[in-house]
Amino acid sequence: MLKRLRRKKLVLAGGDFLLIIVAFYLSYAIRYGGFVNVIYHGSGGLALSLFTFLFLFYIAEVYNFEGKLYRISYLVRLAIAIVIANSLIAFTLYFFDPFRGSRIVFVLNYFIIFFLLFLWRYFFELFFKYSKIRSRVFIVGAGKAGKEVYEDLCRYEDFKVMGFLDDDEKKKGLIVGSAKVVGDTSMLTSLAESNSVDTVVVAITHSSSPLLLTRIMNIKFSGIDIYDMPTFYGHIAGKVPILHINDSWLGYADFYGIRKNIYNTKVKMVIDKVLAIFGIIVSFPLAVLVAIAIKTTSGGPVFFSQERIGVNAKTFKIVKFRTMECGQEKERNFAGSKADPRITSVGMVLRFFRIDEIPQLWNVLKGDMSVIGPRSLIKDEVEEFTSKVPYFFLRHSIRPGITGWAQVNYKHGACVEDSIEKLQYDLFYIKNLSFNLDFHIFLKTVKAVIFGRGAR
Repeated sequence: MLKRLRRKKLVLAGGDFLLIIVAFYLSYAIRYGGFVNVIYHGSGGLALSLFTFLFLFYIAEVYNFEGKLYRISYLVRLAIAIVIANSLIAFTLYFFDPFRGSRIVFVLNYFIIFFLLFLWRYFFELFFKYSKIRSRVFIVGAGKAGKEVYEDLCRYEDFKVMGFLDDDEKKKGLIVGSAKVVGDTSMLTSLAESNSVDTVVVAITHSSSPLLLTRIMNIKFSGIDIYDMPTFYGHIAGKVPILHINDSWLGYADFYGIRKNIYNTKVKMVIDKVLAIFGIIVSFPLAVLVAIAIKTTSGGPVFFSQERIGVNAKTFKIVKFRTMECGQEKERNFAGSKADPRITSVGMVLRFFRIDEIPQLWNVLKGDMSVIGPRSLIKDEVEEFTSKVPYFFLRHSIRPGITGWAQVNYKHGACVEDSIEKLQYDLFYIKNLSFNLDFHIFLKTVKAVIFGRGAR
């Protein structure tokens, strides 16, 4: 069922891919009054078009399944993405491609693509509405961990919480939201035999009893999906619930980020170096303009340097464009505040578009940082959070990054509650580190930069 959520997005994107090609064929057919082999005459232009459309659709969150796919706000977002993508393609092909498209073709394309994609989403929604099979979930444990799983599951239409099971007699009949503690774990076998359950989430943070483990094993081989709470929570929320795990779970859980595989030890580092060199070269003209703006508006140094904690808790000096008034960087009272009075007028623009982060490419080139990883913190923050947040030290098992899973999913904050939330995302990243996840974070970062959204 968890894979089904991702499969729906792939099906929707696959349909878009084919319909965009169809739209180009129809546009040329209407313009020239007959069949034109678009792929033969302009394969490069078509490939560029497909990439641009799908990339803009991702940036505009067209593949977000929250709400109906044909509601007004969604269709407006889809239309804007189509206009921007088609305009970029028309501009590029007009100046650079020998197979220059007619302006009428691109005007037609605006309407044909929107019409086809609208119809596709309408029938897509109807198909999944009438063929929807909701996974029936029972949660073992009605404590804090179980309640947290329940609250997250309520956000997804693909799951239906049938109830809780708890061996504590005092909790029998307890109502959690719209779900009830229907009995103890002895019911697992009968539920499986009567085909009344698809998924069981064990939300017990302490050690499970031998009897419960036996009951779980019995139904597991009946085809029931069994998850422990941290694993299931990671799938649906994209983070590791650090308040509901223990040393035993950490000891046996597989953390791909600390494995000595070829991606972690070789490929990721090469990608970092290539991106750093490319980024420094491409951003050099912009960096010159930023330096002039900082100097002329606030005086003082262009760059801001500060000691941060890196991999294996070793210190290094981070470099950024200065966005605050000189001498006020160490005042942490306003850290994370939207109305931070220390930030200069130029600094506000730099932070909004993440331009102040560009000099960190030098840290990446030196090997102190990665392009993607946990946010680097100052020594005071690390000391405070290590003493108050469980397993905080684990975030130092990999190099910090300019952007990361926590940075694109959660706001910047300086309190303990924020550090707990961001650590949950950091541990999820360390646990699931891969090229696919890094690429996903890169795309989310691009989206955050373009729209000025996301955490820092």
